[in-house]
Amino acid sequence: MAKQLALGSVLGAVVLFVWSFIAWTFIPWPGDPLRSFTSDDAMVTAIKANAPRSGNYLMPNEVKRAAGMTDEQFKAAQQSAMEKMSREPVIFAAIRLEPFGSMTKPLVIKFVSLLVVALLASVLLAQTSGLSYITRVALFTIIGLIIFGGSSVDEWNWFGFSNAYTAMQLAVQAIGWFMAGLVMSIFVRGKSTA
Repeated sequence: MAKQLALGSVLGAVVLFVWSFIAWTFIPWPGDPLRSFTSDDAMVTAIKANAPRSGNYLMPNEVKRAAGMTDEQFKAAQQSAMEKMSREPVIFAAIRLEPFGSMTKPLVIKFVSLLVVALLASVLLAQTSGLSYITRVALFTIIGLIIFGGSSVDEWNWFGFSNAYTAMQLAVQAIGWFMAGLVMSIFVRGKSTA
């Protein structure tokens, strides 16, 4: 059982990794999911001038209570932030001020994370019994949909990720986990019913 679990997880991670590469590199997703700024140079200048370090930024950002701030001042600052949010652009950005450098480390991290998730999914499926091959594939696909729902829907809802980007993420997860499920379900069959 452990050998089948390990083999199914590794092969599932490979399928997910290759599919992710294909999905992000070669597929022309509709709706322009990743847009470009009109001037990269102007954006780089603005970011360097206003983002003191790498990290996630939100604008307008929620008000944090400063030392010495009265309740009235804090409430007024919160109200001002809410008014800004209702009339100005909202930006959620991941800023990396350092150059990206080699792709090796991010690709290794991507594969290892997929391997861990594939192993967890396999362990869950291994707790079942008597499921047909098609049902096992469906369960792996549902796991992909759960991953999508637990992350991408929040990004769409709270931070304004576009419908096109969110739909692309849905397709990447659903198709990837369906294809991984086709392979993983050969090896991960659940508990014996005998």
